[in-house]
Amino acid sequence: MATVSVHYLRAIINCNLRKGFTLEQVLQGSNILEKTLDSDEARVPGEVITYIVKHSWMRLNDEFMGCTQTPCKHGVFELMTKYALNHDSLQNVLEQGIHFYQLFSDDIKMQLSVKANIAEFSIDFLKPELDIGNFFQEFWLMIWHRFASWVIGRKITLNQVYFPYPKPAHHQELKNAFPCRQNFNQSVMKISFNADYLNLPPVRTQRDLLIFLKDSPADLITIPGEEISYQAKIRTLILTQQQNILSCPDFELLAKNFNISSQTLRRKLKTEGTSYGKIKDDIRRDIAIEKLSANTLSIATIARSLGFSESRSFTRAFYKWTGHTPSDYKDIYNH
Repeated sequence: MATVSVHYLRAIINCNLRKGFTLEQVLQGSNILEKTLDSDEARVPGEVITYIVKHSWMRLNDEFMGCTQTPCKHGVFELMTKYALNHDSLQNVLEQGIHFYQLFSDDIKMQLSVKANIAEFSIDFLKPELDIGNFFQEFWLMIWHRFASWVIGRKITLNQVYFPYPKPAHHQELKNAFPCRQNFNQSVMKISFNADYLNLPPVRTQRDLLIFLKDSPADLITIPGEEISYQAKIRTLILTQQQNILSCPDFELLAKNFNISSQTLRRKLKTEGTSYGKIKDDIRRDIAIEKLSANTLSIATIARSLGFSESRSFTRAFYKWTGHTPSDYKDIYNH
């Protein structure tokens, strides 16, 4: 199992301390020494984090770990998964899961929305000031991304993640938790991804769910397994870059990054039914749609951020991708 930054261990411990428990009680049985907490560079085995989270849920009788106004009793997540998994698509599973939590709590509002081919899953904490250090907001978003990936048996490649606060000291760890473009000081916390995932059916049985729940939160904390397709690997590589202007590496350098020849990479992409040019266009399209939907930037600014030298070139490309001009798209989806 993967390792996790000590930042998250400290945050979980603090959730317990604020409720009157001692450090010794929290670490008991975990084989973690207190001195581990002293180093900002320390990493903790995923098994240990799983153990401490599971026992914190039971100790606090609160799956929101004291980070909301009203506790969420231990066992609610299990009930949600048993209820939601019976539906026939990932979209329906997520929508039913959101509805389920709306019946239990007003402390966290969730929403799934789709614009064109981009899906957005957002969360809104009623009292974010109770979540000191924003730990649980990140953890909750991580849980739903991991759960959705588990449901369909595929790692959902994220386009972007949005945080409603400044870039924190542990921002590098956020790149591991959410391998995509990071955006801070935003109006809402959310992840975005290709809406095609929402049409996929669940591949998990109720027996799978029993094992999943028995091991929980192991599969919710650590990063899902490597995506095997080169298309997904290339998307992740490009989308995790943090430049203001989108940069797509030369194909030869890209192949070298994967330790294969350019001919081999081209052949593998052809086998997957795609090409480097199409992947780049899809990324530019997805980012353009998100930025136009947000309706906060000019078309010229969006064009420059995607690497177009002039707005006319961007307009022609966007029309080819969507059948709309950028200005028409803004009018359609923002009114």
